[in-house]
Amino acid sequence: MLKTFIKVMLGNKKETSFIIPDYYYPDIYSINYEKLQERKIDTLLFDVDNTIAFVDDIMISKQTIKLFEKLKKTYKILLFSNNHEERVKPISQKLGVKMLAQADKPEKKAYEQALQILNAKEKNTAAIGDQMLSDIVGAKKINITAILVDQLSSKNNLQTGLAQKLQKFIVKKLNKENRFKYYNYYERK
Repeated sequence: MLKTFIKVMLGNKKETSFIIPDYYYPDIYSINYEKLQERKIDTLLFDVDNTIAFVDDIMISKQTIKLFEKLKKTYKILLFSNNHEERVKPISQKLGVKMLAQADKPEKKAYEQALQILNAKEKNTAAIGDQMLSDIVGAKKINITAILVDQLSSKNNLQTGLAQKLQKFIVKKLNKENRFKYYNYYERK
């Protein structure tokens, strides 16, 4: 994560291309899942903290439960988190989906393991999360469609807080270069 941050801040074009998401939405409810289907996406890897649940909270909204019930009819789904199993498992059980905790995103082996669990292919998979330095970079380096969503809350734990601080520096740099700006949502064509 730190290596990527430094390379992006120093202007490494290849590393910067990995940090910019393919799609950017305000939240998981705004994602155009029909468009993903049209692109032959059949597998979704969801980050947990500040993507589908508040940091260190196992409460899941009725809206999220309803969304996952709908998505499970079309997609293979995995909760894909760097957090510990005790954090991810209750959410996985509530949503009725598989999980991979302590995943070690953005490492390539983490994404390979996630794909193996669901018997999925990179080209048919989308990773959804709020962290550029883990969720987006890791997905793009293995040719998985990368979808960034805004954080559910500004509350972070130590790990997510550091990543968000680094991400703010990156976004400031990308904004100056007219390459990415918060709240300028978009879909890949």
